[in-house]
Amino acid sequence: MLSIGITKTGNARNLTLPWAVLSKAIACLCVLALSGCTSLSTLFFYPQKTLISTPADVGLDYQDVWLTAADGTQLHAWWIPAQGSTPDSNNMVLYLHGNAENISSHSHSIYWLAKSGVSVLSLDYRGFGASQGRALLPDMLEDLTAAAAWMKNEYPDKDLIVLGQSIGTVLAINFAAQAPAQQHIKALILDAPLTAIGSAARSSLSSNLLGWLVWPFTVFIPNQWDSSKHIDKIDLPVLIMHSPTDSIIPYAQGKKLHSAWQQAYPAQQLCWLDSQGPHIMSFAFPELRKATLQFIEQPKCQPQTATENSTSLKR
Repeated sequence: MLSIGITKTGNARNLTLPWAVLSKAIACLCVLALSGCTSLSTLFFYPQKTLISTPADVGLDYQDVWLTAADGTQLHAWWIPAQGSTPDSNNMVLYLHGNAENISSHSHSIYWLAKSGVSVLSLDYRGFGASQGRALLPDMLEDLTAAAAWMKNEYPDKDLIVLGQSIGTVLAINFAAQAPAQQHIKALILDAPLTAIGSAARSSLSSNLLGWLVWPFTVFIPNQWDSSKHIDKIDLPVLIMHSPTDSIIPYAQGKKLHSAWQQAYPAQQLCWLDSQGPHIMSFAFPELRKATLQFIEQPKCQPQTATENSTSLKR
């Protein structure tokens, strides 16, 4: 994905990077022509190495966790245990953040979980933050495998929920589609998911003149990791939330993904929640936090009624 909104002052900050994308596209195409490069997934990842804050800045206890992926890449994450007055719910969340920056900015979206009885492992993928390596698919899926394995080894009695935002939903879906992974996952939570990386990129880039210069290069973005290609392999409870006012990932993409999932698994708990605000601002709203906690505790959709409000978990 090429851009994302990150909560800073209550408004989403559009991090569209057309010139960076253009330079990356040209460089990758040159490599492709000269050496037969087969992966251009770096076109849509924009890591930042500098950590600008920690959970301690908002009064939370946390632990630096160092992981080793199967290929030897060293990865960094924060373990933020359940704390405060709310009892430990015995649930833990693997948090997969959106594009650009790193856990030090994105994790503000999920600090509330630790205060609500849910422990969190906030992972920086390879190339992001203090994690080594280069942000590249499918290598990044090894990072999720290492993170989930650490969580289950350290806390075998806790239930594992995977929560992805924006580009993190693509990683969550690809990870869960691996058969062994589903044996350890209680449920998925997807905030502002995209059906396909290329179409999301084209939608974002078409909003400005510079983006149109880059738009033709999106045809080279690989599509084998598109979410729509993998949901038929995931028979798990899922909560999808998406804001109708999302200007980065169209609301229609989330709806399309939910509909296709329902067709694949009509008997499964595949819940929909209308979010609010700009891109990935869901957890800024108390009612959306409450609905998410409800799903974490009991991953079931609520029966649809004539009087339901927008924060009811619908099938």
